[in-house]
Amino acid sequence: MDWKKIALVILILITLVVIIPSRGEYTYKLKPFTTYHQVLEFFRNNMGEIFTPVYKGEIVVDAVEGADFHAKSSDYIDFSKTNVQVEGVDEPDFVKTDGEYIYMVTNQKIYIIRAYPPENANISSKIVLDVEPMDIFINKDYLIVFCYSYRYLEFGNYSRGFPTTLIKIYNISNREEPKLIKDIEVDGRYFDARMLDNYVYIVTIEEPFDIYFTYEEKEILNLPKIRIDNETISTPINCIYYMDMPYTIDSITNVIAISIRGEIIDQKSFVIGNVQTMYVSKYNIFLACRKYSYSYYYKERTIIHRISIKNGKISYEAFGEVLGRILNQFSMDEYNGFFRIATTIGYSWTNSSNNIYILDENLSIVGKLENIAVGEEIYSARFMGNRAYLVTFKRMDPFFVINLSNPYKPEILGKLKIPGYSDYLHPYDENHIIGIGKEADENIGVTEGLKIALFDVTNPDEPKEIDKVVIGDIGTDSLALYDHKAFLFDRKKELLVIPVRVHEMCKEIDANYSRIYRKFVFQGAYVYKLNLSGFKFKGRITHLEEICWDYESFVKRALYIDNVLYTISNKMVKMNDLDTLEEIGRILL
Repeated sequence: MDWKKIALVILILITLVVIIPSRGEYTYKLKPFTTYHQVLEFFRNNMGEIFTPVYKGEIVVDAVEGADFHAKSSDYIDFSKTNVQVEGVDEPDFVKTDGEYIYMVTNQKIYIIRAYPPENANISSKIVLDVEPMDIFINKDYLIVFCYSYRYLEFGNYSRGFPTTLIKIYNISNREEPKLIKDIEVDGRYFDARMLDNYVYIVTIEEPFDIYFTYEEKEILNLPKIRIDNETISTPINCIYYMDMPYTIDSITNVIAISIRGEIIDQKSFVIGNVQTMYVSKYNIFLACRKYSYSYYYKERTIIHRISIKNGKISYEAFGEVLGRILNQFSMDEYNGFFRIATTIGYSWTNSSNNIYILDENLSIVGKLENIAVGEEIYSARFMGNRAYLVTFKRMDPFFVINLSNPYKPEILGKLKIPGYSDYLHPYDENHIIGIGKEADENIGVTEGLKIALFDVTNPDEPKEIDKVVIGDIGTDSLALYDHKAFLFDRKKELLVIPVRVHEMCKEIDANYSRIYRKFVFQGAYVYKLNLSGFKFKGRITHLEEICWDYESFVKRALYIDNVLYTISNKMVKMNDLDTLEEIGRILL
């Protein structure tokens, strides 16, 4: 008998038992808590060593009940709207327009600006806040503002602050005198929000040590709360959910639905992991959590949670899991009852690879396409109907066209290799895609200037780059690379506008030495005419009086109303003729 072989087999079996945890009696389904003490026991047992309280003494449940919540410190006119991922699902931004007024957040103020007609442009009103506003929604005569805030809990001489999200709702039927009609404070830091019709869905994140902690040998269970004006409402115990599975608590995610007038329609809290990214369709919120798995080697995984939203009602429906990490919200999409997601495993300096997974409504994988562009990483993704478009990069920019018409058998139709890459892909029409990213040296992969390209995918087997423009040299950048809301495109108007910070390479020659260096030469909006013939540069608009690093004068957004182009910085709204780009006027803030 070969005892060495037997010992080796036993060792492998023991290793597998340690590496692969048994599911045992876990159901891996979401369950509501039923009692306060059940919540306490759950947090006590799943916080992990770093968060485990020193004491397990007197229990204080709902310690903050009744405590003060307070904050620190006409005729139709064509106009542009916020660039969103899903039509009909509005995304918050710090600038909005309704075709007559511009609403913007800057320097802890909200400006309501009469913008059209431009000859009558003026500041109608200004709301000064004692908290930091971030984003806004506009819906008819209602202005919804999201702010960072804090709630304080007093323990004798000890005071502790907890991040909250303040939602202020104004009636702006009289733009010159906006009236605060609802003041809502939600526990947790602001994560993101969406507006569908007359409902607003807000997602906030709370850290576990803000929920459960100790003070003077007392265990404190600080459950999520909402304050509406002066009334405090605790999230009902049966509206707080956990998964019947073994895990350490990363965070708690609160999902709240309100009407545009501020009525609380529904509220739920979920202990589901550390949410990284959110995608929202007309029917569901999808929350993606990054998960690390250690087996024989390191692997990343993404957990997806589907939460149904309909007329303000929130209902957890399903969760699923795929290999790899996602880049951003554009890596996810829902279409014809299927959820599609693009992921990357590893990094380009390791053995990286990329995948597309298709999941059914229960978030079970029904189709997949793996090992795309091995050795590269996804730099941008866009799902459009029965197709997906991916850009991966290491030295070249493989632009992939992927057929998703059969969700059970996705396939690569064609790819195009060109220098550089695209950070953001935007549909021109069903057969043409705009990409914005960086040019790169195809031999060594070093990035150069800002690149905007137009791709033709009429023949998906042979995608083509119709035209491209490159702006500046190394160091040239644009907010549109990282924030799609900074990207303004209108196909009917043949209009493309992006904010750009331009650097150029300069050579300085001296009697003793010479050097090449990058020089900052411009910041503002680049304006192009774009059609299927390609890009035509129309001009550029700046808010800088001189070339300097005046961030407050950096153009961050552009929008149009009728035939007027408005560019926005923290200091100014500038108005230019959309055809000639001649300045019409400006409003100083």
